[in-house]
Amino acid sequence: MNRSRALALLCFALAACDKKEAPAGADPVKPNATVEAPAAPPAVAPASATVDVDTLAVEEDFEAEAEKELTAANLTAKLDELDKEISAP
Repeated sequence: MNRSRALALLCFALAACDKKEAPAGADPVKPNATVEAPAAPPAVAPASATVDVDTLAVEEDFEAEAEKELTAANLTAKLDELDKEISAP
């Protein structure tokens, strides 16, 4: 295993040695006379949405409704219904 790794490394090293360098005077990338600055990203105004924490719905708001709707007999059906609702695109 080590011999095959060493052989592969030697082959890569020899391949890299055969690579010819470009002459120093030849510039593969020619500079453009007019250089454009990259466009600045559009300014995003900060969102001024204030949330009234007292009006947010919380778990306690739904407990009474859930106790009325969920029974031992329909629990599996309700869970399947929620699973379909969640997995729907």
